Amino acid sequence: MPKLPLIFICFLLILSLTENNLLLSQEAPDTASINNRTLNAFINARRNPDMVIPVALKALSESRTTGYSKGIADASLALGFAYFTKYRTDSALYYNMQAYDLYREMNNPRGKARACYGLAYVFSLKSDLQESERYAALSLNFFEEAGDSRGMINAYNVLNYLARQQKDLKKASGLIRQAVEIARSVNDSLALADALNSLAIIYRDMALFSQAIDTYFEALRIWELKKDTNGMAIGYGSIGLMYYHQKNWDKSLEFNLKKLPVSLAAGDLWEAGKTYNSIAQVYNSTGRYDTALIYLRKSLQLNKQMDYPSAIASSYHNIASTLLHLSRIDSAFWYITRAVNMATEIKDQNIVDYYITLANVLQTKKQYHEALQNTLKAYELARTRRLPLTLSDASLLLSEIYRKINRKDIAYGYLKEHMQLRDSITNDEFLKQVTRLEIEYDFDKKQREAEYARTRERIIAENSIRQHKMYLRGLAVLLALGAVITLLYLRHNRLRALYSRIDLEQRLLRAQMNPHFIFNSLCAVQDLILAGKPDKANRFLTKIARLMRNILENSREEFITLEKEIETIRLYLDVQQLRFESGFEYKIDIDETIDPENYSIPPMFTQPCVENSIEHGLLPLRKRGRLNISYSLSNGVMKLEVTDNGVGRKEAEAKSAETRKKQSISTKLTTERLEHFRKTLKEKSIAFEIIDLYEEDRVAGTKVVMMLPYKKIFA
Repeated sequence: MPKLPLIFICFLLILSLTENNLLLSQEAPDTASINNRTLNAFINARRNPDMVIPVALKALSESRTTGYSKGIADASLALGFAYFTKYRTDSALYYNMQAYDLYREMNNPRGKARACYGLAYVFSLKSDLQESERYAALSLNFFEEAGDSRGMINAYNVLNYLARQQKDLKKASGLIRQAVEIARSVNDSLALADALNSLAIIYRDMALFSQAIDTYFEALRIWELKKDTNGMAIGYGSIGLMYYHQKNWDKSLEFNLKKLPVSLAAGDLWEAGKTYNSIAQVYNSTGRYDTALIYLRKSLQLNKQMDYPSAIASSYHNIASTLLHLSRIDSAFWYITRAVNMATEIKDQNIVDYYITLANVLQTKKQYHEALQNTLKAYELARTRRLPLTLSDASLLLSEIYRKINRKDIAYGYLKEHMQLRDSITNDEFLKQVTRLEIEYDFDKKQREAEYARTRERIIAENSIRQHKMYLRGLAVLLALGAVITLLYLRHNRLRALYSRIDLEQRLLRAQMNPHFIFNSLCAVQDLILAGKPDKANRFLTKIARLMRNILENSREEFITLEKEIETIRLYLDVQQLRFESGFEYKIDIDETIDPENYSIPPMFTQPCVENSIEHGLLPLRKRGRLNISYSLSNGVMKLEVTDNGVGRKEAEAKSAETRKKQSISTKLTTERLEHFRKTLKEKSIAFEIIDLYEEDRVAGTKVVMMLPYKKIFA
């Protein structure tokens, strides 16, 4: 009887145990060590059961000494799964049952669920499917109570397998679809792959090989994406089996040979044994019986290593069938006799097939009486169990044996029964085909509906295109022209903005490199030299040179650091101070939230304001002048304020037309530059304002307020 992929699903369970943190760190200090060791035992039970068993036994002993019930239950469950991995079913049954009893006493739903889950597999390995189903149903109930999605998926997998063993494919399909739905809802990729694999098996059992292969490949893609070697091995084997049923021997052999090294590397004896058997079946089907025999013996060796009775009996039977093809009758008799004896001892359901093979061997040996007895046993079992295919084979074999012992009257009766059974089977196959078509219809229904919708939309679209073809072409031309014009317009605007900025900067540079200022500064240097003050003249000349260099360097940049801007302003102010007889004092304030090295602003905005204050406000003043410059942050921009105690705009403009012209040019250039930044940066807060200051209706100076854009060099 074929069995579940036991090792793989055990591995899923262990992952579930780890993910849900069965052993919490909230226990008392004297149980922390036990919890840690038991947790490690759970994690490694699948990978290294030989290492886990002594660790879990020690944790179990310590838990019993301290009376720690949860520790006893956890350690017992770890031992149950470790022994199960080693196929020691009696020990696995003992420890899983002990864990189940303890979890029931503690009323621990998740613990009860996992213990029942383990018991379901133990009884499956012991070929007791009735008990296996009972514990699988209990595990599903407990997992639902605990809200454990992965556990529910695994429980549905077990119940699906058991339903398939009872040939109830409708029930099996419903169960596994629930597992698929849960896996998709919680986005559990590995559980989804396992459920899809089980669904594909149902398609295979219904002979829907195309759907089965598609579903197997969907599961395999998930396993390969997650690099799950156990899952990949199952996927390769399942796809190989599908190609076998389609009689595509080369493809079947290719995928089974892909699976074999993966299973062997993982130490998965169960999957490796199945793979050896599958490879042998391919070689048998192509008449390469000697090669098939080699792989069947390898499968038998692994089954013996696992101490798996029903699998050992199946291997004996397969070897006997292959030896019969090779006409090695005595060896075939030896193997089939052992298969029958072992199947009788464990009450294996497959014994009916073994009786027929034994009868064929005995008939070949011309031991017709013994052959007849075994065939009659197979006939009665097939009738009792309602196995029409086996009953048909047994009837045909009985007809042949009775004919050979000259009981043609009885031979005719069995031959007639065989023909009737064959017709009945044909009808059953027809009904199965109808059922398969129904499932196939459900499988493809959505695809057909989608295809119909696409076809209908395509027809409507084609008609619409025919009617409006010229309009669409015209629209396409217009759109293309519009796109070209838009691109040209945008490019023109960008170039115009660029040229405008360059022109503004050049005009501003010319304004700042004021020839009168340079001439007067150099004259001041000359006066210092003539007055016998070469050191002071040298310092003055150095500052003028640094100032001119800074102005030229800054004019090439769109933004400079505030530190660089302030350095330039200080140089300018120091030079201007030397030109004043009465002199003036200045002060530069920077808000403490501003790091001058990290903040940058457009250059040459502060200097024109300072120049206007000095030249037109402070220079005509009879008393000592004061100039205050401050920088602060306000509403996403940098606020610049230049305040003087000069004569005011009205008196300055009255002095001369040249003064008005210079102020007008400076103000216009500043306004245009700010407008340029307001448009390009889309910052409405950028602004410029000149405020006249008064004290008791008397002019007290001028304040310039400018909102400048800024950038931070480092965020």
